Amino acid sequence: MKKTIIATLLCMGSVAAYAQSSVTMYGRLDTGFQYQNGLPAGSRISAESGDWGESEFGLKGAEDLGNGTKAIFKMEMGLNLENGNYNNGSLFGREARVGLTNDTYGTLKLGYDGAAEIQQDSWDLDPQLMQSYAIATLVRGRNWSQAGNSVEYTTPSMGGLTLKGQYDLANSTTWNAGSPGSAPGQLGATSGFGSSQGRSDGVKAQYNTGNFELQTIYDEIRDQYGQFSNVYLYSRSIMAGGTYTLGSVKLYGGYQHLSADGASEAGYNGATAPTGGSLPTGVDHEWAGAAWQVTPVSALTAAVYHANANNGNGNATLYTLAGTYNLSRRTFLYTEVGYIHNSSTSNIGLGDGYSDPYGPNANDNQAVGNTNMSPGYGHGQLGTFAGIMTQF
Repeated sequence: MKKTIIATLLCMGSVAAYAQSSVTMYGRLDTGFQYQNGLPAGSRISAESGDWGESEFGLKGAEDLGNGTKAIFKMEMGLNLENGNYNNGSLFGREARVGLTNDTYGTLKLGYDGAAEIQQDSWDLDPQLMQSYAIATLVRGRNWSQAGNSVEYTTPSMGGLTLKGQYDLANSTTWNAGSPGSAPGQLGATSGFGSSQGRSDGVKAQYNTGNFELQTIYDEIRDQYGQFSNVYLYSRSIMAGGTYTLGSVKLYGGYQHLSADGASEAGYNGATAPTGGSLPTGVDHEWAGAAWQVTPVSALTAAVYHANANNGNGNATLYTLAGTYNLSRRTFLYTEVGYIHNSSTSNIGLGDGYSDPYGPNANDNQAVGNTNMSPGYGHGQLGTFAGIMTQF
């Protein structure tokens, strides 16, 4: 058996050399522990996989076709180190695409976006780099959007300016059809990216010069009927922000507006608004922060995020402080503390939409399982986690 595997690998290597191609196996493994209070049952300590970043395993490669053009591919799966399962609903749920790239003409990719849906490029504007308590928290996971059946084109850099466009038919080849695929969001049998999702599309403009970066992202995700029915799931998003590096400190700032003019009880899975309010059709989200490279192997990041939902749904502010310590070039320790302060009609938690969907928390009784981890209206939530990440 060992001889067969070795022979196969040698043959693959011979083919790769003949075709002037390369295949790279890569990944990262992240696991740790988390503490949270302000939960329906009080507080809890749990083992976690992916608090700093989702564990992943992937293959990517390129083949030189001549005249500066290469064929490229990438297949990437999310992993849960606590139970050994894959995440995101399918084997290569983070990405499965093939395409062509040329330094002069740009890059074209086709296939399943997964975690490469254009909104996830917003990690570049996030002081906490899309850790568990970060840019996706106050918008209940909207910035973790995923999509499939996609075509994407990215221009080459034009004096520091790069443009990207993406169009996704979800996991169906028909217009606005629902998607049975899965992605982070409000998970459930009848709502969330884990059930029905229609087409999505978006554009991004990014400008880099020296220590300065500006970025704007517009995307829209529709429900299975082609409507914008839930501001946290099926909505339009416009985001703009920038970073500036000053010595060992990198400054961040940004703004996002979400809109869902077709908000409906069906879109919110039957959830009701707080007393005196109605379903939100818009959310304004702002943030600012700074990352400080304290030493060559240690860094600290502090950031504040604020979101205000219309129609009487209140506002919430997230305060975060995080740190990393590098044990080697590929392995580091991490930790983050986050606290959410909610106004009297807001109940956002630290679940990023996974376990704190919109609506009143009806699961504050142990007998019903406490599946909803959002705090009560007007209550805060504190959380902290720590772990280790290694990459290969």
